[in-house]
Amino acid sequence: MIEDYSELVRDDQEYAYETGVIRVLETKFVDRTHLNRMLEARSYREAFSLLHDTTYGKYMKEKTDFDGVLEDEYKEFLSFFEKSCKNRYIIEYYKSRYDIHNFKMYIKSKLSNTTLDSAMLSQYGMIPADTFIKVADAEEEGAIPEPYGTFEVKALNFYEESQDIELLDIFIDSLYFKWRHGLIKKSGNLFLINLDREHITLMNIKSFARLLYFKNSTSIEEVILEGGFIGKDFYIEHKAENLNQIWNHLKNTPYERIVKDGYSLITKEGSFALLEKLCENRMVDIARSTKSAIFGAEVVYAFMMAKENEIRTLRIILSGKKNNVPRKIIESRLPEMY
Repeated sequence: MIEDYSELVRDDQEYAYETGVIRVLETKFVDRTHLNRMLEARSYREAFSLLHDTTYGKYMKEKTDFDGVLEDEYKEFLSFFEKSCKNRYIIEYYKSRYDIHNFKMYIKSKLSNTTLDSAMLSQYGMIPADTFIKVADAEEEGAIPEPYGTFEVKALNFYEESQDIELLDIFIDSLYFKWRHGLIKKSGNLFLINLDREHITLMNIKSFARLLYFKNSTSIEEVILEGGFIGKDFYIEHKAENLNQIWNHLKNTPYERIVKDGYSLITKEGSFALLEKLCENRMVDIARSTKSAIFGAEVVYAFMMAKENEIRTLRIILSGKKNNVPRKIIESRLPEMY
């Protein structure tokens, strides 16, 4: 387990220019004062209009709702990330999240014998979304590019034996995260290699909470992913315990408060919101640790994490305003700022 990720950051002069640009862009993030103004707005339209004074304002002439504005901003910065990152393994590592989403949609359409609609797919992956559609419609011979061709064979064999669509989703995740960890190891970037292990750890902490809360501990072997900082044996060993007891085994680790506070609210109210928020905050803390770097690939990647966090924050506020959610509830859902 890693307490301080700043110790893993290594300066790389190859990223001197990109880091300089990023340090300027960071000054344009939506700050706490602006977020408070949006929270204080009397209506959704008023809150939405406050985006005019931010980098999102340039997209508002042709948009009438926040989804399109946030999407356009993300597209711009994804393009910036692709141009700025000089390591192809890191780019594929980041964008593969969209490929695995498209792959799951492809497999489910195949099993249900339904048409794969482009509206179901992301356009941000390494593999063009149309590739999945053409293979599904048998317009192109051959399999989907690797590793998804291999995933398909294994996934269909698994489903033939289990006939369980939910377990299939988990099985595909296990294939994907194992492959993705191997991919980021090829990058040679110690910061990102460990960031990947962090992601798996937090996913397992959230999955374990659901398994215990819904009294489904028999599925631990299938659901808990390999490769996290907390080994699979930990979850198996403590699967019979109460949610409120688990944190005792994680004292003096980065996960003590996440588990103690997050699991406690689940026990009291059946709400997983705080656990999700605390896990997101852990990732924001890690992204912040790159601020100690003079330059490097870590800075470029962490900037994208920070941008995602900003967009997530704005989405929570604007969605809440649009649906007349009380301010206190909206604020309780907001992640920490970068």
